[in-house]
Amino acid sequence: MAITATVDLGNGVSKASCYIIVPTAYVKKYDDNSFKLIYDVHIYKDATDRATNSQAKQIPCKEVDHHKITYDPTTSDNPFKLAYADLKTNSSLSSVSDA
Repeated sequence: MAITATVDLGNGVSKASCYIIVPTAYVKKYDDNSFKLIYDVHIYKDATDRATNSQAKQIPCKEVDHHKITYDPTTSDNPFKLAYADLKTNSSLSSVSDA
């Protein structure tokens, strides 16, 4: 699973048609019995750069790279599916579509 989007990199700079994946997503229970879905995001210029799986080819963007959201443990949805759904609503991304 992956998405493509235009990424706002800050300072008026954006990159169109980036290839974006969620390589890790996990649920963590905190001491106050709350649950959080934590996921990381890798942004690449295109699918070809992603195919190399090289960290040097990743495009850093602090507003997109790492997320922690509230998680409902009674949900039956896959954490990766929830992570992608949340990522699609990120304000630093536009023209989002499934890849």
